[in-house]
Amino acid sequence: MLQDTLGVFRDDSQSSVTPAQGVMLIDGWLQALQGDPNLEQLEAELTELRNELQSGQPNEQRVRELMLSLADKTQAVAEGPNAEGTWTGGLESLSKILRNFSNKL
Repeated sequence: MLQDTLGVFRDDSQSSVTPAQGVMLIDGWLQALQGDPNLEQLEAELTELRNELQSGQPNEQRVRELMLSLADKTQAVAEGPNAEGTWTGGLESLSKILRNFSNKL
């Protein structure tokens, strides 16, 4: 999921990411994170973001808030005491992408 998400936002294509693409990515993340009790808050925020994107007119301020919160949580996981391996760099990139994208809303 991490590589899929980074691929969507690669090459500064984030200006063309649609709400429908966002929903598809969120669905993939929800499936990947399913069953981990440590990630319930993250799942709740992803679900709320998904619902907002699916509404007829997403509230940009709420979308921005959720994305910034997810960016903060992603950064915390990447820098956490259990973080190791090559995926941590991907999580740091994802955190920056989420932050940059939310600032463009």
